[in-house]
Amino acid sequence: MPLKHPAFFAVTRRSVVGAIWLGLFLALLPLPGQTIVAVLAAWLCRVNVPITLVAVMLTNPLTMVPIFYFEYQLGLLLLELPSQPFDIELSLRWLREDFITYWRPLLLGSAVTATLVSSTAYVAVSVTWRLVISARYRSRGGARKKT
Repeated sequence: MPLKHPAFFAVTRRSVVGAIWLGLFLALLPLPGQTIVAVLAAWLCRVNVPITLVAVMLTNPLTMVPIFYFEYQLGLLLLELPSQPFDIELSLRWLREDFITYWRPLLLGSAVTATLVSSTAYVAVSVTWRLVISARYRSRGGARKKT
């Protein structure tokens, strides 16, 4: 997989906001191998790879359980299911035996959260980017008129 395309390391609005959206979206999904998936997705979408990797690091061993717990609770609320104890264990036994109990609310809550958070970040960064560029353009134009 050659990473020679300029967008993979470019700091353009399109490449950066796309990378932030992609990284946050993938970070909030309960996927194994998020880093590998993020690199492949960034490659396919032609967005900034390092920024995608930084954004996907939102979920790490310290933040994973609270984030997935929130997403599970949101899924229970949306599916109108009764609350159950939420016990995640990072093991194959848990995936084989216990994941079946949690998958529907967890995946629904994850999809909703990932879409809302990544899209909000996309809009916020895009608008901020445009405002900063606009302010720079105005200040340059104002400096030229004064001389």
